[in-house]
Amino acid sequence: MTALLVTIAVAVALLGVLVAGLLRSHADILRALHSLGAGIGDPSDESDDAHDEGAHATVLQLGRRLPPERGTGAPDISGTTLDGDAVAITATAAPRTLLAFLSSGCTTCARFWSALREPSTLALPRDIRIVVVTKGLDLEEHGALKRLDPGVVELVLSTQAWLDYEVPGAPFFVLTDERGRRIGEGLAASMEQVSELVGRASSDDRRRAAVHGDGPAREQENDRLLRAAGIQPGDPSLRPRSPHRSA
Repeated sequence: MTALLVTIAVAVALLGVLVAGLLRSHADILRALHSLGAGIGDPSDESDDAHDEGAHATVLQLGRRLPPERGTGAPDISGTTLDGDAVAITATAAPRTLLAFLSSGCTTCARFWSALREPSTLALPRDIRIVVVTKGLDLEEHGALKRLDPGVVELVLSTQAWLDYEVPGAPFFVLTDERGRRIGEGLAASMEQVSELVGRASSDDRRRAAVHGDGPAREQENDRLLRAAGIQPGDPSLRPRSPHRSA
């Protein structure tokens, strides 16, 4: 009986050592993925917090909620092309710019590299400028980037841009406007999610311009709301009688 108990105790101890080793190995793998820029967080997380637009009125976010202390500016990006030429990307150079932060070592990024080979097939407005941003060659493989480069969209290598835009992991997308602001950002698992981000951010930005601005933007929004309510130009209700005028 004593021998049986000793055997069981030894077996339990060995199992404990094995489990501890597996946990340590798992932690090492996660740290390695983090250092390579692999996706952090679940891009497909559709929690209630992710759709609480009131919690972040300036920048619409896709997927898991990002830290509230993030900036909303769109810094200029300085980097190089794959051929080593210096290049600079300025958000104010286009009405809207979609920055795609991708990596050659990110498994989830593969579908985006492939999709960007035919940007005309993407469900994105035609006036959006698409720029792929990777880290520098000290953190990327030149040969791998050469194979992945879509060749039909701009590609800039800039580790500093990942720091300036506070990129938490890849694939990460940022939508900027001509005023040099981020109006949408987030981790994504599919181009459909990116299209949703662009659509929601653009609509929200137009609503803010109509409500808080003046001039043509406000007039266009007023016209749209009237038409949606069934009130067309020239409708009598647009010229109400004075309350002091006799019937």
